[in-house]
Amino acid sequence: MHPLQQHFQQAEQDCQAYLALLDQERDALTTQDVGQLEQLLEQKRPYTDKLITHDQQLKHYCQQNNLQLGQLAEHINAQQDAELQAHYQAFLQALTRCQQANDRNARLVHHSQHATRSLLDLLRNQGEPGSGIYDQLGNRSRTGQTRDLSKA
Repeated sequence: MHPLQQHFQQAEQDCQAYLALLDQERDALTTQDVGQLEQLLEQKRPYTDKLITHDQQLKHYCQQNNLQLGQLAEHINAQQDAELQAHYQAFLQALTRCQQANDRNARLVHHSQHATRSLLDLLRNQGEPGSGIYDQLGNRSRTGQTRDLSKA
């Protein structure tokens, strides 16, 4: 058995577990469940550390074998070990799915932040000086002016 085969198996399993957490994170983001998001952050941390360790181990393997990281695929193909190649491809696919899920969740966070900022701007009545409904502390504005419903 090639020394990388077991490494790729474990790395793929870690990617799959991390992907499951990213899917749970997506669900928590869409329902805006802050408590679950905090729990998921704690659950994701060990897998993030494991994925970093896998990356470091691959870099170390490449250094030991005088390979550039970009040459790893060629090196694995040159081993002519179908099982090793299959585990390498499965790892790459799992890693790609993790990256896509992470990017998806980042877009959800960005959208939520944008929506929240827009709502806060609306409540503060940005763009219409002196006629804000609420001040930055969330207290009702004391300007005495009322807003026309058409501007709400």
